[in-house]
Formats: sequence, C-alpha cells, structure tokens
Amino acid sequence: MMKKTLATLAVVCCMVVGFTSYSTDAATTYTYYKVKKGDSLYKIAKTYKTTTSALKSLNHRKSDVLIVGETIKVPQLVKTQAAKQAEKPASQKPKFSICAEERKLMAQLVHAETGFSEPFAGKVEVALVILNRVKHPAFPKSIKGVIYQKTKSGYAFVPVKTGKLTRIQPTKQDYAAVDQALSLFPNDRRGSLYFYNPKITKDKWMLSRPVTIRIGNHVFAK
Repeated sequence: MMKKTLATLAVVCCMVVGFTSYSTDAATTYTYYKVKKGDSLYKIAKTYKTTTSALKSLNHRKSDVLIVGETIKVPQLVKTQAAKQAEKPASQKPKFSICAEERKLMAQLVHAETGFSEPFAGKVEVALVILNRVKHPAFPKSIKGVIYQKTKSGYAFVPVKTGKLTRIQPTKQDYAAVDQALSLFPNDRRGSLYFYNPKITKDKWMLSRPVTIRIGNHVFAK
C-alpha cells in the first residue's frame, strides 16, 4: 500500500513540473528599452510582465523618476509553447522602412508645414500624408518623388516651391513624428492624402475633399 501511494505521488509531481514548464513565462534574459514620453516604471513593468521593484533592482536605482530618451534594462520574456503556436505566419508583410536621407527629407517637410505651433499629432498626420501618397497610384512611388512632385502651380508643397525646405533643420520632435507615422503605415485607416488651413485655403476642389480628421490649424482630407 505504501509503495503504491509513493508511486502515485511521484506521477502527480511529474505532471505538475511538466505543466509549469509550459505555462510560466520566466524572464531568463534581458533586453533594453528606450524611455518615451508618458512612460512610467509601472507602465513599463506591466508591459514586460514584471514589477516596479524588479525593474529598479535590475537597473540599480532607488528613484521612480524616468528621463525621456534614456535606456533601461527590461526582462525579455521566454515565450510559452502556446504563444509560439499562436504567432502569425512568417509570411506577414514587413513594416515599411526608409533610408536616412528620406527620413530627414520627411522631417524637413513636417517641420516646414507645422513649425512649432502645431501639435505632435498634426506632425504625424503630415508625415502620413507623404507615406499615403507613395502608396496611392495617383502619386509618385517614392518619398522624394512625392515631396518634389511638380504641379501646374509649381510644386505640390509650398515649402518646396518657395525654396524653404532645404534650409530647414528638423527637431527631434519632427523625426519622432516621422517614426510614429512609419509605425502606423501602411495600416493607417484614415488614408489622408491632403491637408490645408481652412482660414487660408480658397481652392474649391481642395475644400470639397472628404475630411479625414482636423488637428490644430489643419484639416486633413483624401
């Protein structure tokens, strides 16, 4: 009777160990995370399935204060067997990428069109207009081609027409807006192709376009 009981316990223990090895996401390695605006230790800890105290210990700090732009260590979770099976096929389309020259050119146009007066969301939407045009059959197929597209009145964008674009020095916020737009593209549902200031624009055709969103002083349309 005793031998039978011990054998039963041994089987149960093996079952528990086997179940745990497939159901627990254990943090065995670490990666790095760049702090963004609006981040907090609590928010980052929640994202990486850990605790604020664990993050503070990992980064050898006592304070909860984070500085935008700094890099901290975060746990890299090991995927469970179920998570691996649930992953999407490797054939999924890769994210849209651009070269450094194109990124700077986009940031220059974003700054030229929004300056320091428009909100960050407006900057992102201007960048999306450029990307959406590249995707649309009615426009050139490259970022440079879209920005320098010639029209009956000169160029598609006023800063190019006036020669202001090449003198622009983009800010970190302008580059961040471009990067944000890239992360949203090509799954941007609004599909904005144009933008204008309703207090200035008198073009009837432009004013007749379907509005996608209004941000700051700009109306975006398609």
